[in-house]
Amino acid sequence: MKKILLLVLMLAFNQCQRDMYLLDVEPLEGTVEYNRNHPLKDSLDAIVARHIADGVPGIQLMVKDADGWYMTSQGFAQVEHQVPFRDNMVAWVYSITKVFTATLTLMSAESGQIDLDSTLAAFLPEKLIGKLANYQRITVRQLLNHSSGLANFTVLPAYLLDQFNQPFKQPDLMEQLTYVNGKPEMFAPGSDFYYSNTNYLLLQLILEKVTGTDYRTLLRTKILEPLQLNEVYYDPDDRQIQALGFPNYYFERHADGQLENVTSWNNAIGKSLKGYGGIAANGRDIILFYEALMEGRLISEGSLNQMKTWVTGKSSTEPDYGLGLEYFTFGDPSIPTYGHEGDNIGGTTMVLYIPGKQRYLFISENAGRQLFGEYLFKTSETKIDLCNFLASAD
Repeated sequence: MKKILLLVLMLAFNQCQRDMYLLDVEPLEGTVEYNRNHPLKDSLDAIVARHIADGVPGIQLMVKDADGWYMTSQGFAQVEHQVPFRDNMVAWVYSITKVFTATLTLMSAESGQIDLDSTLAAFLPEKLIGKLANYQRITVRQLLNHSSGLANFTVLPAYLLDQFNQPFKQPDLMEQLTYVNGKPEMFAPGSDFYYSNTNYLLLQLILEKVTGTDYRTLLRTKILEPLQLNEVYYDPDDRQIQALGFPNYYFERHADGQLENVTSWNNAIGKSLKGYGGIAANGRDIILFYEALMEGRLISEGSLNQMKTWVTGKSSTEPDYGLGLEYFTFGDPSIPTYGHEGDNIGGTTMVLYIPGKQRYLFISENAGRQLFGEYLFKTSETKIDLCNFLASAD
């Protein structure tokens, strides 16, 4: 499982400090239509209910297949006041953002603005990237499939220390990049796989450089407006987060099975993640985007095939990653499934396509899994159970 953050959180909060993390959840208007007679309804409801009973605060599942849409939202968007999860909820999707960024990169490659096999030095100035290991050798393709060998700045001690000391003062993109300046290579470019947020930070900088357009505008004009996705938000501010009714987020800090509310911190981090994790959305729009991508309505068949050209790490027993897509084996191991996960300290998400069933799914949970503990397993098992069932069920 890939991570945005691996935080070793040992801060001692008193009750007053904890209250700073809790946010009211504004009621949302409107409903999301779906097939209330979907043949998988009872099984899906039961699986989600079982994991809610096991302690996950809130779970949202959305499915689209030949029988139409089905969705179930169970548990609480805010435990303290027992505010329920809602189908029209907007929430962070974290690293699912990388699929959008990879799509924008391939669009730019198709238009001739980016050569996937050119190096960083062809696009970004030396004063910006000159302290990165192998910056003259790493290609755009290697950023896309995490074979660059660059360290992941979000797990480096300096970044984690800043999280300890200033959780509400998150570094901007330029400051984030400095964490990896001078750090040695993980391996020679192209020789192995290592999931690194640094790769997609650099892809955002390249996209903005070659297009002369900021990421928000690229996302809106190239993907959101053409697909009429009205419930996808990039880098939302505090006012939007409150108005859109984001859920609260929970974290097992002491690996003792006890959750605490880390909403404000989770949101502060979310706003810093930009083009590698800074999108929030209703899950329906995530599925509609992913379906358009798989059906060739955003990029060519050749580009889509490149996205599904997998790299396998030396220590892996199956493929790891394509160009912005994660490889999974749910259900029949001979039929690959692919999508992307997302994680922050207080939540975890997943989008998946099951080709053998022509089925799409989206999962959002508002408990994090960043430390070894009960909730690492509880939240992960929710995803595994749902994905295995949906990959197997007719």
